[in-house]
Amino acid sequence: MEPESECLKLIHVIAVAYQRYGELKIFVQSWINQTQANWKLTVIHDGYDEKFIKIMGDFRNICPDKIDFKCTETRYNDWGHSLREIGLKEAEGDYVLLTNADNYYIPKAVELINDSLRKAGNDADVVIFNMIHSHSRPGGRNLPSYSFFDVIYKKRSIDMGAAVVSTELAVAAGFKSRTHSADGDYFREVSRIKRDSGKELRIIKIPSVLFVHN
Repeated sequence: MEPESECLKLIHVIAVAYQRYGELKIFVQSWINQTQANWKLTVIHDGYDEKFIKIMGDFRNICPDKIDFKCTETRYNDWGHSLREIGLKEAEGDYVLLTNADNYYIPKAVELINDSLRKAGNDADVVIFNMIHSHSRPGGRNLPSYSFFDVIYKKRSIDMGAAVVSTELAVAAGFKSRTHSADGDYFREVSRIKRDSGKELRIIKIPSVLFVHN
């Protein structure tokens, strides 16, 4: 039997950033605080930014084998969508989590994701989980800020930061959309690729809040 550590799935977190330095520090620290170490973090800043480089350089010194970062040569200013496309082309590990670097995750996020995969026999394409938004009317729902948001795998009911997708599927889907509703476009493409392979998309739902969306 393999040791438990060898059975854990590596989650590659690809996050986009733009000058929200305080939130960035909380976000990166939320990964350093994880109760399981099977994660890798790449943060991409929209355009060159010296303060970002300094902050991320300090974090990389803490976890040099887990944290990487870069700035794009130009600023795309498209909600980070071009940066996600760049990040996916360099995705590693077993699962990919696309998110924004002003969000933050609970310390047991990676542990709970791996627990759910283990219970499912490591047979899942997507793992989704619930979230909380710091703003009102998330997804058009009549909810105040910091309300529970029940995530469902459908348009206006899921955020890209509320799901890990198998790296093979995520890379195949890419991030082609440049619209405000690109989250839905990304997940539709993931579903289409799986459907075109003649197989059903295998989704696991964790009935817990794993992150706060800012």
